[in-house]
Amino acid sequence: MPIELTELQQQTLDAAKELPLKVIDPRTSASYVLVPAQDYAMIREVLDDEQRQQSISRMALKNAAGRMDDLP
Repeated sequence: MPIELTELQQQTLDAAKELPLKVIDPRTSASYVLVPAQDYAMIREVLDDEQRQQSISRMALKNAAGRMDDLP
């Protein structure tokens, strides 16, 4: 569910000198990073690809270890 920025939040975003902008939840002190959706999609793609590559590497190592067990 999208959250619309208040006018004050929009002004803060517009005035930000550094991006991405950090946002802090005052109830939990958890911090978040506000990035444009387009940038997030690109970052997500890179992370997903990295996870796929790691899975492939793990499977290759597992298969290689299995073949080592089959050696006389």
